[in-house]
Amino acid sequence: MNRIIFDQEILGLSSLLENRTHARIKDVFRDEEIIYVIVAPGEMGKILGKGGETIKRLQQQLGKRIKAVEFNDAVEMFVKNIIFPLKVEEIIQEGLVVLIKDSQKKTKSLLIGRNGRNLKLINRAVKRFFNVEVKVI
Repeated sequence: MNRIIFDQEILGLSSLLENRTHARIKDVFRDEEIIYVIVAPGEMGKILGKGGETIKRLQQQLGKRIKAVEFNDAVEMFVKNIIFPLKVEEIIQEGLVVLIKDSQKKTKSLLIGRNGRNLKLINRAVKRFFNVEVKVI
């Protein structure tokens, strides 16, 4: 598990999201295009809102896409939540590695992304809470 450092922008974003949604936010990080919000178990409904209205409104206000992920203490379930809506055949932990197994080439390419971008983001989210590496096979 890596040490997490929050800058002023991320702290402000986390506070804004908690105040607007009343969801317990465990973590927030971003890349160029998307804000990733990790919410406490059972809090997804609060951040999404009825019919997705709350998250849509936040996306409009912030001018960025928001991907909300529900945290889970089981790393396999957390990875499953991160990659949703993709469905894979199996997610298993072997020591310090979590393997995402799927026979569909399209699913694998979506998981990995161009130049490994999506897999790097999956690993970034997982390593904030677990001392494991995620691989797609």
